[in-house]
Amino acid sequence: MENDQRLTPLPAMHDLQTAHAEYPYASGYDDTIDNKRSIRQYFNIVYKRLPIIVAITILVTAAVAFYSFRMPSVYQAQTGILIEPRKAPQTQKDAININFGDDFKYYNTQLEILKNPDLMKRVVISLGLQRDANLLGEQNRGLLAGIRSLFGGGQKAAEPENSLPIVSGTSTDANKPGQMQLPPEENSRAEMYATMLVSGLRVEQLNGTNIVNIMLQTSNPGIAAKVSDRVAELFIKEDADRETAGAQKAYEDLGTSIEELKATIGQQENELIDSMRSGDLPLVESGGGLRADNLKILQSQRNEAQLEVEKLQSMYNAAIVASEKGDILAIVGENKAIQNARTANLNRIADLEKRNEDIERRIDEKQQKRKEFLVIYTEEHASVKKIDAEIAELSVQKVRINKEVSEKITSEGTNLEKNAVREVLASLRSQLDASQQRLARAASLFDYAAARANVEGIAETRLTTLKSGIKSNRDLLDTYTQRQKEQELALSTGRPTNISVQNRAMTPTQPIGPQRGRNILVALLLSFAAGIGLAFLLDYLDDSVRTSDDISRHLGLPTLALIPHHLNNDKRKLLTGSNGNGVLSQTSALITMDERNSPTAEAYRHLRTSLLFSSAGKPPQTILVTSSQPSEGKTTTAINTAITLAQSDADVVIIDCDLRRPRLHSHFGLENTRGLTNYLSGDRDTENLWRTYKDLPRLKVITSGPIPPNPAELLSSNEMRNLLQFLSGKFKHVIIDSPPAISFTDAAILSTLVDGVVLVAMANKSSIHLMRQFKQRVHNIGARIYGVVLNGIKANSMEYDYYGSGYYNYYSNPDTDESTPYLEEQEKVNVEAAGK
Repeated sequence: MENDQRLTPLPAMHDLQTAHAEYPYASGYDDTIDNKRSIRQYFNIVYKRLPIIVAITILVTAAVAFYSFRMPSVYQAQTGILIEPRKAPQTQKDAININFGDDFKYYNTQLEILKNPDLMKRVVISLGLQRDANLLGEQNRGLLAGIRSLFGGGQKAAEPENSLPIVSGTSTDANKPGQMQLPPEENSRAEMYATMLVSGLRVEQLNGTNIVNIMLQTSNPGIAAKVSDRVAELFIKEDADRETAGAQKAYEDLGTSIEELKATIGQQENELIDSMRSGDLPLVESGGGLRADNLKILQSQRNEAQLEVEKLQSMYNAAIVASEKGDILAIVGENKAIQNARTANLNRIADLEKRNEDIERRIDEKQQKRKEFLVIYTEEHASVKKIDAEIAELSVQKVRINKEVSEKITSEGTNLEKNAVREVLASLRSQLDASQQRLARAASLFDYAAARANVEGIAETRLTTLKSGIKSNRDLLDTYTQRQKEQELALSTGRPTNISVQNRAMTPTQPIGPQRGRNILVALLLSFAAGIGLAFLLDYLDDSVRTSDDISRHLGLPTLALIPHHLNNDKRKLLTGSNGNGVLSQTSALITMDERNSPTAEAYRHLRTSLLFSSAGKPPQTILVTSSQPSEGKTTTAINTAITLAQSDADVVIIDCDLRRPRLHSHFGLENTRGLTNYLSGDRDTENLWRTYKDLPRLKVITSGPIPPNPAELLSSNEMRNLLQFLSGKFKHVIIDSPPAISFTDAAILSTLVDGVVLVAMANKSSIHLMRQFKQRVHNIGARIYGVVLNGIKANSMEYDYYGSGYYNYYSNPDTDESTPYLEEQEKVNVEAAGK
């Protein structure tokens, strides 16, 4: 194919150093644009996620509109009351302690009482509203019922005429003592209705007046006016009750005290009568001497019995102590039975000693005879052993007889002594018990006589006390009765009249709400704002590379080129599929050959220029093209970089070092039976190592060859280093395609063998975090990164216009711009200058 870029240099040109100084990427990036965004960028953020924003806005607005039109209409009734300052009654000496004059706290208190849920509950019960289970219609729904009604027919509100129960014309005080308790179901319904009605109740005081308006909003117009008026009526009545609560409490307390006094006086009179009927009691004056003599005799008898008990108790305690010490004589004295028992014991002991002496004599004889046998025989002789057995048997008999006789004699003597001691102690105990019984009888008679004398002595005193108590209680009863009359008069003249109904409510005919249009508008604005906020939140959480500013801001690397993604369909001739041999047909990887005037081809030529000016002194010779993640366009970038360099009349070789998933041979339509792995495995035939691309003779291709089991070991070998040195001597540029940098270590190994690395990133896909990790890894091993190629620039990106429609318009009208040959020639000069 004819190369249309073979241009002659201009007569005058800048030298390499000047061109390098003027190149914008040579000095890195401008940090003054960090963290700054233009209005265009903000617009792109919103435009990028415009479908989400529109969807949220439509859904929320539609839901609010649907719910608003499903909500029941709201009606309002208004009752006016007049609250004037409280004044003290003219006929009352002791005025009730209430608010007088224009008291700010007094009015605020009244307004808060009007909004009390308990007051509303009493209003509901007084009107009998709790008996209607469907009083408020759809307003009575819960949250789940309201959500279900959005998708169902719902339940229509009850008609005004049918929603009110039959009530009496007079109000009743709900929840007051003495009133019948409501059933649990009605009580729960009354509380629910009260809560719902209070939520629609507003109480406002007109500025500069004493008029307070009670406004009730509800979905049932039939009850709005009645509930509003009943709130005013109950409030006025309960306010009067609160104002007179002190006097009423005093009146009730006096009534209770009077009833208690009457009961006490009646009880005292009954006790007086009972005491007077007890005429059998002697008076203190007539029976005093007789009671004194009787008490003296009984006291003398009790003293004598007490002395006898103490004497016997002392004897008994002494006997107990002597028995514990074993002093039998101290207890029994000259007891003959015990003495005889002791004599018998002594005789038996003497007999025992005599028997023991006989056995000892026999043992001595046997011992003497044994000595005689030992003179003649040894100890093992039968006669000696027989003598030893007889001696042992006599010793055992002696011990056994002494033990048995001694135990028997001791037991019999001990039993006799114990029996004697028990007899003595039992006798003393019997005498002591009899004396204690006599003492108890004497003490009981004395105590009874003393108690009887006391009862008889205080009888007249008790009668006198009862009469005095009855007289005092009658006087106190008269005083309480007089004070009760005074409190009754105060209640009749002291009820406040400062609060009255100014105007009653009328049944509303037109609804006042809900404000459906306002709700829909607010929902529209809020949902649109929420959608925009969500768009910016998603943009903030997005870790992908979007623009060249992100690369310079987060990585500190220059952007070498921006590769467009969307191409003009009339100019794009891309094919996908295979030719039947597993070889892919031409794709966008060869776009710089197929569509030289396309924006993408121009972008790769811009990449070529950026690489040639990326290092001072001379352009880079060995270049590694990699990416942080798979499918980011690194192979396409490597191929088009090699093509553009070859199109500038430079000898270029491209090597497929992706030994895990090689793709280079597929794009060039070559077989992959031999390649790099064969050379690294020992095949030194360099003549057949590379193959010439037929459409571009200056471009050589080295395929990967068979996939090895150890790619990293092959790439880190000395053969790979020697191969790159050999290729650097034969070619002006060596382009290397490698696996993704984060997934495998191959890219890191190759980065140490080349002049520099080109990092490819896919717009809106590549992670800033992973790219930063790769940059740090390459920096740690001492390699160099020329910059980043931002691939896949979409049409909705503001940077797309750099290669977008303006570029197409430029090439579609070549005759309108006479400077085109000059621009092409200038680009050719720049390339050749970089090559030198």
